[in-house]
Amino acid sequence: MSLENILETLAKNHNLRSLTPLKHDGNFVFKNDIKLLNLAGNDYLNLSSSKTLKDEFLSTLKDENLFFSSSSSRSLSGNFEIYEEFESFLKTKFKEKEILHFNSGYHLNISCIAALASIPNTLFLADKLIHASMIDGLGISGAKFFRFRHNDMEHLENLIKKHYENYEQIIILSEALFSMDGDFCDFKALVAFKEKYPKIKLYIDEAHSVGCFGDDGLGLVKALNLETKVDFLVFTFGKAIASMGACMICEKPFKNFFINKARAFIYSTALPPINVAWTKFIFEKMSKFKEKRENLQSLAEFFKNKFIQKNHQILGDSYIISLLLGENKKAIEVAKKLETNGIFAPAIKEPTVAKNTARIRFSLHAGLSKTDLEKAIELL
Repeated sequence: MSLENILETLAKNHNLRSLTPLKHDGNFVFKNDIKLLNLAGNDYLNLSSSKTLKDEFLSTLKDENLFFSSSSSRSLSGNFEIYEEFESFLKTKFKEKEILHFNSGYHLNISCIAALASIPNTLFLADKLIHASMIDGLGISGAKFFRFRHNDMEHLENLIKKHYENYEQIIILSEALFSMDGDFCDFKALVAFKEKYPKIKLYIDEAHSVGCFGDDGLGLVKALNLETKVDFLVFTFGKAIASMGACMICEKPFKNFFINKARAFIYSTALPPINVAWTKFIFEKMSKFKEKRENLQSLAEFFKNKFIQKNHQILGDSYIISLLLGENKKAIEVAKKLETNGIFAPAIKEPTVAKNTARIRFSLHAGLSKTDLEKAIELL
């Protein structure tokens, strides 16, 4: 099929993506100079637009961190002291583990999973709805893997039993809070499998939950006191942390392994020191955002209940709430209706979600009000 035919097919299926420049202003974005309430971001604690935080950070920024490029990978000359300072700080919260900073969650997942796949006799069992970056890590590495139905623990255990004797280690891939369906993984069952089957290791991505759970805001795994049970814990910083980058939390031998085998770590120019300093600054304040976390959960409950009262089909156990619409065309029509009435919530379509499960994904944050959310509900 030619390039032109591929694009024509995407357009015919209402699945052709395009980019529109957006100007951000607090809770709003301006699209084509029209002001819209933003219900599509992942700034769950509403930190990224805080002038107070930015001013405080800049006033305390050390000169040695005022670099807008690291100019090298960390393996060469790019390992500025701030990387070690950040990793050491976060290690105090996970005392039995080590921390390794990466440029993004995508870089981390594709390269760490590919590295783990290079260990002989390793099998991966992956939840059907894990991040694309995790699936890509399996694909590019030629890893041996099977996918289990989303959160179907019976299916997962059947796969474990079927393949257990043939592999030295089995790594289960899941997310703490799933990015599209907005539900939680079954931590209780996953930990039980790990205790029942000694070859199992758990790899949990907290991209959408770090910052938003627990008194210290360090995610669901730590809030549930399971950090010693999870072998590979992934934090990403581009959502609730209002920064960029990611980190792997694991035992020291695996940190050393990733430093030597994770290709995206070895061959990428490291993030600028100023970005790492900002990430550390936010994490140092994370325990002070408890009220924001509580407000976020309260807004989520309010929004879900409003949908339920109107008999809408929705997904989501927390602040990621999706209105299921089925066909791409219908989701696009609803998104346009919202936009016409001042709300930015684009349609989510295949391949981001499965065919015939197109939706509007409402991504809430702590800076919204119930009045904001009521307006969206009234339009649906």
